[in-house]
Amino acid sequence: MQNYARLSIFGILALIALRVGIGWHFYMEGVSKFRGNDFSSVGFLNAAQGPLAPEFQNLIWDHNGELRLNQTAITELFSAAADRSAVHFGLTDEQKKSLARVKSQTLAKLSDVYAESKDAIDKYDRGKQRLASMDSSRMWNEVSSLRGQRVQIATERMAEVKDALASIDAIWNQYEDRLNSVANATQQQSAGRFTFTRPGEGLLSTRMVDKIIPIFDMAVGILLMIGLLTPLAAWAGALFLVSVVLSQMPGYPGTQPTYFQAVECLALIALACTDAGRYAGLDFFRWTWWQNRRAARVRQASATA
Repeated sequence: MQNYARLSIFGILALIALRVGIGWHFYMEGVSKFRGNDFSSVGFLNAAQGPLAPEFQNLIWDHNGELRLNQTAITELFSAAADRSAVHFGLTDEQKKSLARVKSQTLAKLSDVYAESKDAIDKYDRGKQRLASMDSSRMWNEVSSLRGQRVQIATERMAEVKDALASIDAIWNQYEDRLNSVANATQQQSAGRFTFTRPGEGLLSTRMVDKIIPIFDMAVGILLMIGLLTPLAAWAGALFLVSVVLSQMPGYPGTQPTYFQAVECLALIALACTDAGRYAGLDFFRWTWWQNRRAARVRQASATA
């Protein structure tokens, strides 16, 4: 009787093509993120919709911008960072004068940003009260069409202050570099780099995610293309794509289509379940070793029976 569970040569070729094709896609995604040097997961995570949206957005430090748009709080943070850097490096009196100039110039830049964005920030503050009243209303949370309007209002509110937040982030990063530049080479080597940390930023922050994802994409892609540890690589890629789909919960108002990610996720699951790396891949040697070992155990069991 013919064994219909066995793959035909065309089925094997299709699996190889699928494995290499998806591997190439993952690899090139990782390379483009790495080479561009401007990849950020903030926009993707901030756009998350559905019941799991808060979990995704919690990965973003100050995802709603409330702290960064508070001029008083930010000014205090920047001033305190300068004081901490002086202690961190053990700056001399002359270096502290340079530090004071850096702080003064940076605070002036921040002041300019807040002044230029005053109207947008005022509108943002008014929107906070409006969204709070929506959140406390059952109607706005239970009626699908109204929930979609709420999402749109929240998106437009953040769009108003997008440029201001980007400017503050840029000044923050520049300020950290300038604080470190005040110290001389000996002080930097002895004390290490001073980090101007973001309040409430956890270990798994977007800055960490942005470093991991390009490497993850390239690693999954390479493993799939050469057919090494294919089940592990395929499941890892599939779970990553599941997280992408869940960030835009299907059927939830305001979500973006994730059909392509869902289809590629299913293809990865197929590769994992068929152990596709043993066809024209390095997993062939692992599979052969396992088959020989199992056959030896069967022979040993038969001999002792």
